[in-house]
Amino acid sequence: MAQEAGGEHDAHVGPGVHLPDPSVWPFMVGLAAMLLVAALVWWARVEDQRGLSGPLLGAAAALTLFSVAGWGYEDGRMRQKAREQEERERRDARRTQVVTFAIAEGQLETATGEGGVLAAIQEAHDALRAAPGFEDLRINVSPAAGGPSQVIVETTWSSADELAAFEETERAILDLLARHPDEVAAGSPQTFDMQVVRDTKDTSVRYSLGMAVTLLGALLVGGFAIGAGLTLFASEGAASEGGGAGPVELGPFAGTITIRASVFDYTEIAAPPGEELTFVLDNQDDSVAHNIVFYAGDAAGDGPVLTGCTAGCEDDGGDLRTELATGIIQHEFTFTTPPPGRYAFWCDVHPDTMLGALVVEEDAAIPGEAPPAEEPEAEEAEAGEGEAETEDAGGEG
Repeated sequence: MAQEAGGEHDAHVGPGVHLPDPSVWPFMVGLAAMLLVAALVWWARVEDQRGLSGPLLGAAAALTLFSVAGWGYEDGRMRQKAREQEERERRDARRTQVVTFAIAEGQLETATGEGGVLAAIQEAHDALRAAPGFEDLRINVSPAAGGPSQVIVETTWSSADELAAFEETERAILDLLARHPDEVAAGSPQTFDMQVVRDTKDTSVRYSLGMAVTLLGALLVGGFAIGAGLTLFASEGAASEGGGAGPVELGPFAGTITIRASVFDYTEIAAPPGEELTFVLDNQDDSVAHNIVFYAGDAAGDGPVLTGCTAGCEDDGGDLRTELATGIIQHEFTFTTPPPGRYAFWCDVHPDTMLGALVVEEDAAIPGEAPPAEEPEAEEAEAGEGEAETEDAGGEG
């Protein structure tokens, strides 16, 4: 049977090894970077809201600079602490005190039970942790089937002076043994004070591993912010297929309304009244939901929704409203055009950037069809008038 109680280390473990204190700055830097990227994307993407996004962008930049400065200060403080610890370790060698004693025959169960000598040493661990220079406590028991059981208690201290100062108190291991004469075999306690020449504990990797974990966490948070921004507005680059060479020239409306970067390509559509038309809503924004709603007036959002839909709309009530659908997707809907007038339309999700008007006129062409040709009678009449004028001019001559 073996019992062991490991003390919590301070900011150092062994010569040349320094463990940094827990720090919130890596998380703060990652969070500030995420806010900065989000504010930058908002500021660059939504021009009509720069009154809000501008101050947020400035605040995020200030928070990022503050977090980086705080992390730099914290790192410098920890480096200074490490140098001070190394200097202290050069002056004072670490010490280990080993106390051996025997538990009288038949007293092992009492010694390990509540109120026993081993339990008292375990409970003294909290007091030892508060002692200056204390680093570690170990208890090893070698139970014997017959006769006394041997016990080794090992404590580690950062210097000989701190060990000597603790031994002068009444909390030393020998003082605890003296309070349990029935359990501790008379004359068995022995004490050895030794200098630590080599620390074999695997602690030298902890500093680099801790820093690697915090840096990785900060990079993950910052990378998530950048990736989220790029994913959210990935469709913006598809708005100009020519690589940003300039706006795309649109021809006459042919029945397809294309959506890119949360914008309708046609913001005004002409059609004749009383015609059954089929339009296609082509959503090219990947992973973004859009729809189109036509209103019975020239102001989108005001008044009732335009009726007359016969297929492809959100419900069977005839309202000219398509369902929200996530791109990339093409959606057909059929409706009968209303009487002449101007009818506004928009997207329910993006009413600020996606809106337009359906203009219904008597002489408008059906979308996708060529405009009607001039009447032949009118052309012949014009030609006849021209010939008559020529003949009159010849007769006068």
